[in-house]
Amino acid sequence: MAMTQARTGARTPWWHEYGALCLAAVLALPLFTPRVYASDEVKYFVTLRSLYFDHDLHYANDYAYFVSRDPVAHAGLRPYAEEATPTGYRLNDAPIGSAVLWLPFYVAADVGVLVARAVGADVARDGFSRPYTRAVCVGSLVWGTVGLLLIYRLCRRYVARRPATWAVLAIWFASPVVFYLYITPAMAHANSLFSVALFLTIWHRGRGARSTGGWALLGAAAGLMVLVRELNWLFLLVIAVDETRAIVTNALAAMSKGMPRSVVAIATNLGVEVGRRLTGYAAFAVALAVVVAPQFYVYKTLNGTFAATPFVVQKFSRVPRYAIDVLFSGFHGLFSWHPVTLAGVIGLAALWRRDPLVAGALALVFVIQVLLIGSYATWWGGASFGARRFINCTAIFALGLAAALDRMRPRTLRLAGAGLVFLVLWNAGLAVQYSVGLIPRDTPVTMSRIVRNQLFEVPPRAVSIAWRFAFDRSSFYRTRQ
Repeated sequence: MAMTQARTGARTPWWHEYGALCLAAVLALPLFTPRVYASDEVKYFVTLRSLYFDHDLHYANDYAYFVSRDPVAHAGLRPYAEEATPTGYRLNDAPIGSAVLWLPFYVAADVGVLVARAVGADVARDGFSRPYTRAVCVGSLVWGTVGLLLIYRLCRRYVARRPATWAVLAIWFASPVVFYLYITPAMAHANSLFSVALFLTIWHRGRGARSTGGWALLGAAAGLMVLVRELNWLFLLVIAVDETRAIVTNALAAMSKGMPRSVVAIATNLGVEVGRRLTGYAAFAVALAVVVAPQFYVYKTLNGTFAATPFVVQKFSRVPRYAIDVLFSGFHGLFSWHPVTLAGVIGLAALWRRDPLVAGALALVFVIQVLLIGSYATWWGGASFGARRFINCTAIFALGLAAALDRMRPRTLRLAGAGLVFLVLWNAGLAVQYSVGLIPRDTPVTMSRIVRNQLFEVPPRAVSIAWRFAFDRSSFYRTRQ
């Protein structure tokens, strides 16, 4: 692995190391739009609200509250509110990990409400009022931002400060991350970004010398990652790849140079090497099981089975027939909507030169995720802004892009910087098109129409849209009522 103490920035002043990222986080705060609005957001939110206030998993009253407040915007919740599962509960196909991460912020909001009511403020302590919905949005903002800082630290283990900073900022603002961190924070994607970044950070730091406690910590991080979004289990492949390589390498190294490498000898040494690691593997498995157990309890309670919600499973097929569309379609295609992610994936070739195992493992995770999403009937992600399901791959894109930028000469790097600024502006234009209805949110659209809008429709409206966003932000979603 090509890592040096100088590259990690351990002796660099804090502000020099993180200043640009912290400044970006502060400057982006006016984008923050705390609300629980769409159906998917509600499904994540009601788990926390129902457990905290009602002490149960009966979501009928929670769904009814949102439907009664806005029957049009929450029309998609009606089947959830009205149709019972085989166990008599209401369906909720949202995993519970976001509720876990939001809990500290939700409790703080409840304490604040209690204090406010004690001094005479008229604020409802019902779990639905503004302090509670804002609390979960702030939670996503905090966790997502921490996740980006963790990803930056991962990049710094391989590259200098400038390419690492540029790469993280580019992925931050030229991909769906910016939208789901600030505009729609009540979704699970910011939390997913954080949980994957935390898992990869703990895994990377312990490579080669992990104690039993370290394995348990990694298992807990893996459990949280899967608890937030089930698709994140794919990142467990990096452990499988890394451990397989370590076991084989150590087993072969342990053999005497003069000893012939027979099948029996190699198998014996492999067995010895695996045996040495069993305690750590057991600690990992136990910690993982403990953390994810509540999700299986919820599955069992709601659906009568420990398996995932049938509603989700039924959307998958065995053939990834939409894999190309997932990447290149005008209908929320990853590379077509967010070209910076393509640069990040290509950049894994540069990361390969520094650490083939990490680059290869992350590439494997990405490819398998493309194939899985390409097997999903609703591969476009519903009325999403771009390819939101790939926000969990933010670390992959950032590491690849950072490695690519680090190999560039100064002049080429300046040109690349200008290109990244253009991609940020491209992403902003897409957000404008998406928000004001220049393109449909949940029906196919061609790339030619998107490009035409970027050139001829967005620029003339930029000032008026910025004014609306600053002083009448609710107008962007009030039109759906």
